Amino acid sequence: MMAGVRSQIVAAVVLAAATYGVLLRIAEAKIATAVGGGAFPLDDKRGSELAAFQRLRTSLADIGEQALADRLEGLRKDGTIWIAPSLGPDRWAVFAESLGLVRRIYVRRLALLDPRAHHYPVTRADIPDANQHTFAWISLAGALCHELAHYDGMIEEADAYATEIAWYEGLRASPWFASLEGQGRRVFDWALDSAVLTARSAREKAARAPRALVP
Repeated sequence: MMAGVRSQIVAAVVLAAATYGVLLRIAEAKIATAVGGGAFPLDDKRGSELAAFQRLRTSLADIGEQALADRLEGLRKDGTIWIAPSLGPDRWAVFAESLGLVRRIYVRRLALLDPRAHHYPVTRADIPDANQHTFAWISLAGALCHELAHYDGMIEEADAYATEIAWYEGLRASPWFASLEGQGRRVFDWALDSAVLTARSAREKAARAPRALVP
């Protein structure tokens, strides 16, 4: 009798594991379709991508955002942050979840490796290089704050944009910004103004079109 019960338990465990494996593959396939092919985890084997990610974290620490830099590193180490080479040029990053089994933040590869090239695919001689560079990497960091809001449970795009905007405005109100002087202050002031205006425009559009998550 006991042997029969044990056999049934073993069979149930095997079936559950097999079912989970099938569902996980389905979830992975759904997300791969949504973000494009060729995505990969940002692990220690990815030299150029990892170096770019660490540069971003260093920049965040330099502006007083060590906690955000540390959280991003923790998510990278646990396999949550992936690189999506095929993600469209309209996105810096995207949070994707499927079937409650897969929850990841995907970053467009070009956006990570060269934020300015992502943000300015066409040369802008009318904008100084320092302004372009600063606006671009601040926008990448803001986009990650936006996707972190989704990762933490926020559903609507408009709400996530509000979180992103609050982050930009928090930087302007920070001791770090107050310590800036001269050209450095002018560059960051312009970059933050531009980032807020861009996010506000996107928020208005998002308010009319609810976010579609990967099912």
